Amino acid sequence: MRIQTTLFALLLATHAYADDKPAAPAVPPAKSLVVHVAPTTTQAGQPIELEAMIDAPFAEQLSVRWRAIGQTQWQDVPFERSSAGGWFASLPAAASPGVEYYIRGTDKAGAEVDHFASAEAPHVVRVDPSLMDRLETLDRERLGDRLDEVSLDVVGHNFGNRYGIDDYYLRGEITYSHNLLRVLHQVGFGFGTIQGHTPTDRMIGADYVVHGMRYGFGQVRLRVTPSVFLDARAGLGVSQENFEGLGRASITFGKPWRSNVSVGGEYFGDLGPTGWVRLQWDTAWPVLMGASVVRTDLPGVLISPAGLYIAYDVAYQVADAFTVKAQLSYGARDGSAHVGGWLGTAFAF
Repeated sequence: MRIQTTLFALLLATHAYADDKPAAPAVPPAKSLVVHVAPTTTQAGQPIELEAMIDAPFAEQLSVRWRAIGQTQWQDVPFERSSAGGWFASLPAAASPGVEYYIRGTDKAGAEVDHFASAEAPHVVRVDPSLMDRLETLDRERLGDRLDEVSLDVVGHNFGNRYGIDDYYLRGEITYSHNLLRVLHQVGFGFGTIQGHTPTDRMIGADYVVHGMRYGFGQVRLRVTPSVFLDARAGLGVSQENFEGLGRASITFGKPWRSNVSVGGEYFGDLGPTGWVRLQWDTAWPVLMGASVVRTDLPGVLISPAGLYIAYDVAYQVADAFTVKAQLSYGARDGSAHVGGWLGTAFAF
């Protein structure tokens, strides 16, 4: 009886000691190990590809948090498995000056872990501006961010005639243009009028006839390289005969606001074609000077169509937003040469 009592007490003591043992510590959630080589620069317009080697990738939900420099809102891009066995995340195409990012994970317990950089100290990837970005910046500085312009031009020439018959035209245009400063460099529209006298044969009972047109047009300028520009215009007008289409095109080698050479032509339905070659130079900036050779059938010549004149023009920027222009021309069509000219102004805003 005494032995049984002793054994029972021993079992009770053993059980009490077992209950008094401390609980085993909890096993911490598994963590991912991320090895990442960060880029420092990239090209504008190109997505940013981030690569990483990840140990235990499924232990956490891994993502890249990124934002454009200057913004406050973060965006998330998850890591994906690549066919080569690694992991990658692709950030959208970025613009200058760049983006900043960090890599984070969320474990099974919901705790967030920074694996590369952090929200307080993100890694910066500088985005190098594209060529057009740099050219646009230079153009904006040159224009003082005045991207719109209204211009008024009046041009005419008196060709004269060996028989003393009137042979001249006068042309006026008002144009609005807006600068986009990209490949599509400029767009615009305007309205114009041409009025003139041109000789005819005596058989119809008059020395000359009156020709003219009222028209509207739209135009574009393309910057195909840093120093080559294409200009095009199309429109519709009503002449002394009918509704007529009109068009103009030119190519400029150099910058239109600096030294350049341009070649172009235009066509005015019943009033005929015009072609020109022009040289411009800026050796006395802010005065621009130009010299042109112009061959024209304006205003719809009926006889002796070889109208030709040379011209010298100047443009002076009186103020940051205001420019005045003038031209003197000299040439003939049938007989001795006579003079013409051009006056214009432009206001930018």
